[in-house]
Amino acid sequence: MRTLRLLPILLLALLSIGGHRAYWRNDSQTIAMVPLPLDAANPERRRVGALTYLGGWELRSNNSRFGGISGMVALPDGRFLALSDAGTLIGFTPGRAGKMADSFIAALPGVSEDSDYRDFDSEGMTRDPDSGRIWISYEARHAIRRMPASLSRIDGVKRLAFAKNWRANGGVETLVRLADGRFLIISETHSRPDGSHSAYLFSGDPVETGSRVMPFGYRAPNGYRPTDAALLPDGRILILNRRIAFPDGFSAKLTLIDPAMIKEDAAVQPQRLAALAAPLLVDNMEALAVTQQDGRLIVWMLSDNNFSAMQRSLLLKFALTLPNKKPEAEPAPGFQTL
Repeated sequence: MRTLRLLPILLLALLSIGGHRAYWRNDSQTIAMVPLPLDAANPERRRVGALTYLGGWELRSNNSRFGGISGMVALPDGRFLALSDAGTLIGFTPGRAGKMADSFIAALPGVSEDSDYRDFDSEGMTRDPDSGRIWISYEARHAIRRMPASLSRIDGVKRLAFAKNWRANGGVETLVRLADGRFLIISETHSRPDGSHSAYLFSGDPVETGSRVMPFGYRAPNGYRPTDAALLPDGRILILNRRIAFPDGFSAKLTLIDPAMIKEDAAVQPQRLAALAAPLLVDNMEALAVTQQDGRLIVWMLSDNNFSAMQRSLLLKFALTLPNKKPEAEPAPGFQTL
């Protein structure tokens, strides 16, 4: 029975990924939060690997653009900015009482009903905490676009020449800005000859002329694809990996890499921190952000519901217990002139 129930969900998910979105127009700015346990059969369960469950909610809105969430960044004062793969920005503040505040849902700059979907298949997002600038990665016509803190316009575009042979719906979903100004990107599906995912480290802002690119590989957990990343205060990078499989459905794994271990043309092996799979609360997990609260590292995950009534937009909140940083890690060669 469980297999039969999952089959239509998986088929809908696979068919809808990367597809054109059709809407019945509704401009509501309200987002509701419906609380959920981590394990419905064991509501007291809290621990999952290095994660401690602090809360989870299904996010709901009548807005036509709501859903398909593929990226997320934390903003000051507890606010978040999420990104839909249909060219939509979603802002919200999850309150301590389980109520959503300061929510908005709006099209990205330059996106209209007449826009070509291939130009607004937005997937990854990262932010400079000092300037507030936002960078967004796009599939189909693989590119990175930059916006000012006001989110009012696109002020820079970089077409990714090295991605010209990548699948249209297998581009850069993982995009993160490091504290020193470098940028790291990982392809969702394009692989290198050694089987690792194609990844690149930019010496600076990828939109700016002169930013050098260093290729390397990322070895995702077997059967998983990287969907988002977030920078930790100590400089290491959390990576969210997603899997869709029959008959198990959706699952996710959280991994950790140290940029100091990245070397040109070599594949980096991540450290696994936690795994989410049935019967635990999980869906098509694609967005990741990190905050700090009461001296603890907080990990937030959001799922892409593929605009399907058979999936959910899940917001999950965990406290993270990090393994110690390896003392023997040395800076990677290259970019010494930064």
